[in-house]
Amino acid sequence: MSEFLSAKQIIKRAKEFQKNFKYKTRLQVFDRTVDYTKSKQPYLKLIMRDITNKISNIKKWTNSQEEFDLYYEIFQPGNVLELDAEHDVKWGSSTIKTARKLSDSEYNLEDFAPTLMKDKKVLIKTLEDTITSIKNESLRDLLNNIFEDKDIKDKYLKCPSSITPHHAYECGNLEHTISMLRLFQQLIDFYDEDTQLNIDLIYSGIILHDIGKIFEYSLNNTIPQKNPDSTLLGHHILGDELVTKFIKEIEDFPKDLGIKIRHIIVSHHGKKEWGASIEPRFPEAEIIHYLDMIDSRFKLRYLP
Repeated sequence: MSEFLSAKQIIKRAKEFQKNFKYKTRLQVFDRTVDYTKSKQPYLKLIMRDITNKISNIKKWTNSQEEFDLYYEIFQPGNVLELDAEHDVKWGSSTIKTARKLSDSEYNLEDFAPTLMKDKKVLIKTLEDTITSIKNESLRDLLNNIFEDKDIKDKYLKCPSSITPHHAYECGNLEHTISMLRLFQQLIDFYDEDTQLNIDLIYSGIILHDIGKIFEYSLNNTIPQKNPDSTLLGHHILGDELVTKFIKEIEDFPKDLGIKIRHIIVSHHGKKEWGASIEPRFPEAEIIHYLDMIDSRFKLRYLP
């Protein structure tokens, strides 16, 4: 609707206007934190978005605990709201005057959140075909056993790959994983498979490198969120724990192969300062790190 400004239009006006201005808009709550005035009255600091951009430094002041509790509920991450607000040029922030939560029938979610642009069925088929193509029986059994767990598979297919930097939407990590598989396939085709690399290990490592994200992230009306219980461990450790559990359930799983697949999971960020538990120590692990970097950096565009 033309009377509502988009996030992009609000940001543009904030840069161009020399005086305060009022506006109406419809935005989705991306993040919500609580702060306090000097008199200890709580208020909300918000980050809100639509598909055009994301706006930080939005505030909702409250005059009582009852009013705060009301707005704390209204401004849950994921909710889409119709707002009357005023932007203060001096402070570079907006103050919300009124807010109404929209019902699901009043908006299209695609107007507020990025979505998977690829065909999900094609991505899933690529995943399944890759697992079938793996010649190493131990690795193929490991992958089949993991994805025979319906809860794990459902979470794997749906989870985002991050909060904001890349693939931050439903099925984002599936898209990221398949992109890595396709990148590696291009390398295989280019070099005509003239390599001493363990191809099966690389395929398996790509599929499993981010599996811990099924525990690290969840979605609230398309808003990626970190699960509090995962914060102190991270998806490297959570993924290693999951894969180790399934390795132990396979009789006579080769010890060296189990160590290598686990190493890939905990090392795929490449450097300790980037979150890796250990740096890659063999070619297959290093290649997976580079593939991860290439695809995640290629998707470093605006993803609110």
